[in-house]
Amino acid sequence: MKPEILQLVPVSKSVQQELDTLYTTHASFDGFPYDHVPENIEVLLTNGAIGASSQMIDALPHLKLITVHGIGLDAIDLEKAKQKNIRVSIARDSSTDDVADIAIGLLLDITRQISARDRHIRAGYWVTKGRYPRQGTSLTHKNVGIMGMGPIGKTIARRLMAFDMKISYTARHCHHEVAWEFIPSLVDLAQNSDFLIIAASGGQSSYHAVNQEVLEALGERGFLVNIGRGSIIDEMTLVQFLKEGKIAGAGLDVFTDEPYVPPDLFQLDNVVMTTHSASSTYETTLRSSKMVIQSIKDFYAGKDLPFSVT
Repeated sequence: MKPEILQLVPVSKSVQQELDTLYTTHASFDGFPYDHVPENIEVLLTNGAIGASSQMIDALPHLKLITVHGIGLDAIDLEKAKQKNIRVSIARDSSTDDVADIAIGLLLDITRQISARDRHIRAGYWVTKGRYPRQGTSLTHKNVGIMGMGPIGKTIARRLMAFDMKISYTARHCHHEVAWEFIPSLVDLAQNSDFLIIAASGGQSSYHAVNQEVLEALGERGFLVNIGRGSIIDEMTLVQFLKEGKIAGAGLDVFTDEPYVPPDLFQLDNVVMTTHSASSTYETTLRSSKMVIQSIKDFYAGKDLPFSVT
């Protein structure tokens, strides 16, 4: 009999065909099937948003591998997986370039007001009210601070060098392999930055790291971009700062309670939002899908998992 897989997220078409050939796949794209859990599931295919909670793991007594279509681990109970000797793998670095591109896109959009000006034209205001009334903000020669200096943070920094920016960063430790300035304090980084980009991981260590003190340090001329995790920012405080003009603007791909976004943001022209979709490209999906099935193949072949986290 073929090994059985519970698949909570879709993969690219070619990889799906291979999965269905090699394994018995049980697809449940509307959520975990608690009411009718398939028997003998050995592999759980999930993503960073759905994850694998303690309850999910307990519902799958034969589970041997959790493989993540993406890189997010926040929603996976890693301790429970370790206790039950369940391997966990991710599609490491599969989305790095595309997530970095969205960070640059959000920064360009919110500083140069691309979406706001587009809405101005579509509403007919260019004819009835004249040109968009607010001035944009230049990126060239400005200071940018990056929270997180993993592969995504490094890629963002390299892209921003094209704007002749001064780049600084904060992280759990100094990365001696990069030339950019390390600033240990997030408050000091924000104080030193015209633009603050969040590219850090979620979890307890970064929960609400971007708080009132950090936003006050960023100041009324400062812009915030978040392509990390919604939990990193004190969202209600951010909303208040944006409404009151205490920071200049924000580009947000992630939120605290997705898909529920604070309604107060909907009417603000100094906010650009995307639907936690920084990695949503054909190329990233294909890369991630290939890495997922490779992890499954390697697991059943008794090989080391190239993208293992446990």
